[in-house]
Amino acid sequence: MISFVKRYSVLLASVLLCLISLHLASTDKKGTGGELIVRTVLSAVSSPIQSAITSISRGIGDRWYSYIYLVDLKSENEELRENLTTLKAENNLLREALGRDQSISELKAFRETLKGRNVTASVIGFSGLDIGGGWARTIILNKGSGDGVKVDTAAVTSLGVVGRIVHVDRFTSKVLLLTDPRSNVDIVLQRTRIKGLAEGSGKGSVRLRYIRQIEDVKVGDRVVTAGLSGIFGKGLFVGEIVSVEEGKDNFFKDIEMRAVTEIKGLEDVIIMLTDEEG
Repeated sequence: MISFVKRYSVLLASVLLCLISLHLASTDKKGTGGELIVRTVLSAVSSPIQSAITSISRGIGDRWYSYIYLVDLKSENEELRENLTTLKAENNLLREALGRDQSISELKAFRETLKGRNVTASVIGFSGLDIGGGWARTIILNKGSGDGVKVDTAAVTSLGVVGRIVHVDRFTSKVLLLTDPRSNVDIVLQRTRIKGLAEGSGKGSVRLRYIRQIEDVKVGDRVVTAGLSGIFGKGLFVGEIVSVEEGKDNFFKDIEMRAVTEIKGLEDVIIMLTDEEG
């Protein structure tokens, strides 16, 4: 419709002028005949123009209201996205707090079952060092000699053995993990009561040593501490056997065990203190 008005603008203007002239001429004559003709012709000619103008105005109005609606809708969508992001962040924080509280509660309940003095410590760092035979793995705790921690004391969780303290400062201590190749713990198989020695492989697993070929050992057997070294108490969970093969010497089995604790998920541990104060 807009293109029609633009294309015939000159013609429409001419018609409009003619109509005005006819109207002026008819006013000089008495009677209604001239007026009726002018009004009829004027109405017939002006109706399409009025319709076009009305249509254009209505179209502009509709587009304007549509634009305003889209602007408001975009603003609402952006606000909803921001609210959703905030809710996700709050949800993650709540999940983390819930998981943290559950972990602390489990550790607290486990402490109550232990005999002797102990202290809870948080993991504040870890290290890995290639020593040729495997990776040396240690963690740093936020408790030290000022809290009664000493070298060659056990670090455990509610799941089982973590390792032993190998270095102590005033405010921190270092734990040698079970998977470290320098680590060894006296163990016993729960099902058969067979004794042996657990040594770290340096590759995230633990090997069981000095278990004879004739002994009854199966994949899935649970391994606990034997309590012979004086560092770890008796019956603490160490891990589960994942592989049993004949050894190359034809005398001892080649056994691999998965350690109960993993450094990636370790946040808090319990350090077993000696009976002596300080």
